[in-house]
Amino acid sequence: MRVCLFCFGLVFAPLSAFAQDTTAGVPAAAGGVSFSTSISLNMPLMAPDQAGKLAEEELRRRDLYARAVGECAVLLESVAKSCTITSINVSSQTNSNPGQPDYLYASASITMQVELK
Repeated sequence: MRVCLFCFGLVFAPLSAFAQDTTAGVPAAAGGVSFSTSISLNMPLMAPDQAGKLAEEELRRRDLYARAVGECAVLLESVAKSCTITSINVSSQTNSNPGQPDYLYASASITMQVELK
């Protein structure tokens, strides 16, 4: 069951990412348009000990940074001539309840400056 949930998170977590034009109809300035993207993960920690759980958390945080960099690639393939990441915020939290598996909640917020095609 845990492995199934873990796989579900790996497959569908990238689908939870979205890009949004935050200028709300304002014409693009000389610097381009600002895009914001958020990515969230919610998955059980599989390691039996605290050191393993910390290693899993670190791996997920690194994954979120890699995905953040990949967001510019998505915009360059679709709507952007150029893309610069101006801000990345990654956070994580572990939730432990007696008798239940520990869960990791991790999220990333990415802001990018984009020149449209």
